[in-house]
Amino acid sequence: MTNKYHIAVLASVLSCFLGPMGRLLAQATPNKPPSADSGAAMPSGSKLSPEERQQRKQAKMQKEMDEEMRRIEVFGMVPESDTNPLAVAYRQSADDFRRATADFSDSHARLEFRLEENLTDAAREKWLSNLKNSYEKMVLWRNRGAALYASAPEKYESVGLMLREMLIADGKLDRLDRWVFAARALLGSPRLIDDEVLLYAGYAGFLECDFELASMGWGQLAEAGKLPEREQYMLAEIPAISKTWEKELVRLQEDAAKDNPRVEIVTTKGVMEVELFEDDAPESVANFIYLVENGYYNRKPIFLVRQHFLAQTGCEKGDGKGNSGYTIKGEFNLPNHRSHFRGSLAIPLALDTTTNEINPNSGGAQFYFSFLPTPIFDGKHTVFGRVASGIETLGLFKVVNLTDEEERKNPESNPDVILRAKVLKKRDHPYRPTPVIGRLPK
Repeated sequence: MTNKYHIAVLASVLSCFLGPMGRLLAQATPNKPPSADSGAAMPSGSKLSPEERQQRKQAKMQKEMDEEMRRIEVFGMVPESDTNPLAVAYRQSADDFRRATADFSDSHARLEFRLEENLTDAAREKWLSNLKNSYEKMVLWRNRGAALYASAPEKYESVGLMLREMLIADGKLDRLDRWVFAARALLGSPRLIDDEVLLYAGYAGFLECDFELASMGWGQLAEAGKLPEREQYMLAEIPAISKTWEKELVRLQEDAAKDNPRVEIVTTKGVMEVELFEDDAPESVANFIYLVENGYYNRKPIFLVRQHFLAQTGCEKGDGKGNSGYTIKGEFNLPNHRSHFRGSLAIPLALDTTTNEINPNSGGAQFYFSFLPTPIFDGKHTVFGRVASGIETLGLFKVVNLTDEEERKNPESNPDVILRAKVLKKRDHPYRPTPVIGRLPK
């Protein structure tokens, strides 16, 4: 394979799954402290040509890939001689994950470096499909590893070490979807618990509304006086959020019996299908579907991504200051307004600087995905939908803040993008918003 192919394999795997885990696993490997000089040296960029800078970068990535593969081959392995059914299932899942990752890496390289002469949209579709498959195989592998570790923590400590470092890496990157089972397995044995495990196990529970797990992790840190201030606030809010979540579960059951509209959102990091709460925010849903059907969201950057908080998009200018030429009324204060949980879609409303209150007529094309239950936003911004599938995509978005002028000038600040949005299902009536300020485009 070409060097470019190797780099593509590394870049895709590092960015999505194995890199953070591999680097942290290296730190956890006995008698193997992290290297302070791994990779090629990177001298001042001002003295290098673009070609030289790229060569340096590729050399560093190549070395990292070699190190990653060596670590993966020796860490968390269970010998073939172990015929425990849980061990057999774990090894099978590991093999399935490796194959899925190889397929994903191949499709990434072909897309990134144009290894096929006539690339079509099918190339990206294959990339997205392989990305999804890799994620599903990884979750199964992780859960089977958790079951194996929980069955005999002392015997399978190396698997537990792997899970611990994966949890910490994914926690730092806000990629904790479907971590509840494995996090509980880690907390079930005191052998490998440390402050970071407690912190991110708490996050894994909090974002999926498993408040017992969240309290187990954060509660121990709070008792030791080690829980950060932000997490202290969230821990204190759990009783109130639990009640809101109980109500939301009832609403979700009601939604299942409705013909709520659905929209597919294809991004540079994955595909999401969103369900829209038309009965609870009819004007917001009408506006969203109208804009989707008119192609407004195609190629729109995800210009603001803050870990453990939100990802925002829909700006015409890409800096948070643009709109679609009109505003709509907010529906945040309706009696049946929905609350913020992970994957909620919401329209941000501006603060009136003269009254210091929410401007109810400031909604528009911009919307955000909430990363966590955020009760401070309930009754202030309009929740009009939720991610029904593909929620793991949120954790893959590049962290950027293009509302900051200096960051916009940085050539490395390339945001992820909504490639296209398509209405999958809607009710049998026109979807046309009623502008409060401005007018609909002709």
